[in-house]
Amino acid sequence: MHRRLPVAALAVLAAVAVAVAAGAAIAATASSKATVKQVAIATPAKPNDYGWNQQGYNAAKAAAASVGAKFVAQTNIGYDKTETVLRQLAQGGASFIIAHASGFDPIAVRIGEQYKVPIMTYDYPTNLKKGYVSNITTSSQQGAYLAGILAAKMSKTKHVGVVISATDPNWYKMSGGFVAGVRSVSPKMKISFATISPTGYDDSAGGKRVVTQVIATGADVIFGMGDDASFGYLQGIETAKAGHKVWYIGDIGNMGPIDKHHVLLSSVMWFYTKTYEQAISDIKAGTYGTHGYNLTLANGGIGLLKTKYIPASVWSQIQKAQAKIKSGTLKVPLTTKASQVQALINKK
Repeated sequence: MHRRLPVAALAVLAAVAVAVAAGAAIAATASSKATVKQVAIATPAKPNDYGWNQQGYNAAKAAAASVGAKFVAQTNIGYDKTETVLRQLAQGGASFIIAHASGFDPIAVRIGEQYKVPIMTYDYPTNLKKGYVSNITTSSQQGAYLAGILAAKMSKTKHVGVVISATDPNWYKMSGGFVAGVRSVSPKMKISFATISPTGYDDSAGGKRVVTQVIATGADVIFGMGDDASFGYLQGIETAKAGHKVWYIGDIGNMGPIDKHHVLLSSVMWFYTKTYEQAISDIKAGTYGTHGYNLTLANGGIGLLKTKYIPASVWSQIQKAQAKIKSGTLKVPLTTKASQVQALINKK
């Protein structure tokens, strides 16, 4: 698993993180202003996945360059040596560490407080300690809503599919947003919803198998969320024997460079550069750890990839919906459970 652990495990980790934050006797009681001279990132997998790891790595590198800081990366560390790697980064002169996986959170919180180094965690808004610990969350359902509009407009079979790699709240969040977007265009369109397995983030073979099954039921636009499972989605769609065009909408990153069969219609993108830059500014100002950071359409942290395959008229409609979401006049439902997603699908 690249960035998250199973939901049950995450609940335990969240409790541990809170306990560690509350009981850390060595934490500083006040923060001071600091100049960031070295930005470090630790990723669970290699930064060539056209997704989670690559987006974080590239953003951290760009943020470091924006302030003339040294960039240090420890990639593909998995989860069994998290503490060792984060400690090495803290002791190695890092002024800001990005622990790029929510599965790193409990250890990251402890390392930030122990070594008094600002560290970034993920998914849990309670991960806050002035001067040392903050967090990133997303409103990715907003971008997924736009993807739903796109899918409904592009489908010829009047049947779209959602495939997720694992039982993950982030995937449910985007699935629900996507369904709401589809329903805004076509209240009666058929929507298939499938999961590879509870922890199939990196199951490329499973991704291909499940997406092939969904295509066989008639879906001609697939919204797939997966980490390495996304490579399986792409392969399954590229080799589909459906008798008609099947489109793929990805997540987090852009798989365009490896889309040799021209099936990538779009992707719900997650952009971290501005957030990392803001965190660096907050460290300098002495306000880091007093608040979290949320990626949204309005702040540019979430976006929908525009490709040459999207008709101008459809893109115009997407832009109108985006403007409404940004202004707050259009509220995208928040779903964090499979049952909530299914309820939206069943509501016609």
